[in-house]
Amino acid sequence: MRRPYYTVQSLERDSSVGFLVKRCGVLMTQVAEGRFASATPVNFTQWLALISLCNQQGHVSATQLSRDLGHDMGALTRVVDELERRGLLRRERSRKDRRAVEIAITPEGRRVADEAKRVIVELLNELVQPYSLQELETLISLLQRLWQHLERAATKESQVAARRSRARGPTVRRSRSTGAP
Repeated sequence: MRRPYYTVQSLERDSSVGFLVKRCGVLMTQVAEGRFASATPVNFTQWLALISLCNQQGHVSATQLSRDLGHDMGALTRVVDELERRGLLRRERSRKDRRAVEIAITPEGRRVADEAKRVIVELLNELVQPYSLQELETLISLLQRLWQHLERAATKESQVAARRSRARGPTVRRSRSTGAP
């Protein structure tokens, strides 16, 4: 096994994979939001929801869409409410569980998502322009490997948290006003 790359003494922000990936994501979102504001009928966040739904087969739960986008349910609800109001997606009762609601893209939502895709294509081509084809293919390959590794780590972490929760047993809910169970 090789020696760990990072140590408490050597870790610096500008060489931290976590910081660099996060900062690139934040900056990408800022730039994309600006481009979308002037060129499309939806903002970047709304487009991400629409394009995610375009890539799904059929309907998707709000929980799954929230996970895919990395938004909490409150933020997702606001995005979905606005897109539904504009007729770009719809909520429907689940065919599997009538208590659950699923989200589906409308034909108009698909059209808007496809049209807005040109904005992101132009932006991405602009951002990768300084790199050679080989550098770009290497960057994409490394990011895909990091993504897969993080997916496995997140799954493992969720499983560990679930086991911890089961080991603690059921939680007794207490009344907010009296503190009684």
